[in-house]
Amino acid sequence: MSCKKGFRVLLMVTVLVFLMGGMALSAPRVDEMDIRFPIDVSGLTSEDLAELEIIVNGTIVVADVDPVIRDGRLLIPLRAVFAALGAEVHWFEDPRTVAIMDRDQDIRIIVQLENYKGFGNRKHVQFEQDPILHGDRTMVLPELIVLGYAVDVEWDKEGLQLIIDTR
Repeated sequence: MSCKKGFRVLLMVTVLVFLMGGMALSAPRVDEMDIRFPIDVSGLTSEDLAELEIIVNGTIVVADVDPVIRDGRLLIPLRAVFAALGAEVHWFEDPRTVAIMDRDQDIRIIVQLENYKGFGNRKHVQFEQDPILHGDRTMVLPELIVLGYAVDVEWDKEGLQLIIDTR
């Protein structure tokens, strides 16, 4: 490994540990945590998803990519949704990782592309669908939100609305 690449990797790990306050190294496992939302996307098409509204705390989220369906699961644009919740979103190209921080609520979440595990506020959770890139945006299951936030999620399939409210 070149000295320059080794320094980049060390810097990346240092930044992640700082952002997460050591959480990724010391977090206890939560194996039985059930965080699945009843989001039925059967019969919906990509044209339908172009009309889907994601509403966070009463405000429609404006994103530059539409939600997608992968393996029968709804994936939403991470950056747009978490920004609407008041969080900062940081992208690290190598190792294709996203760090989410909400300093006001002391929330820290890490997800990595093509990795089914998420780490947030001292919880490790394994998801049924890994985060993916779509149109240069990270797309995640809505369940990722509960790694940090206490939320109520409502899915209106007929009205094409995903409503997220912090408690």
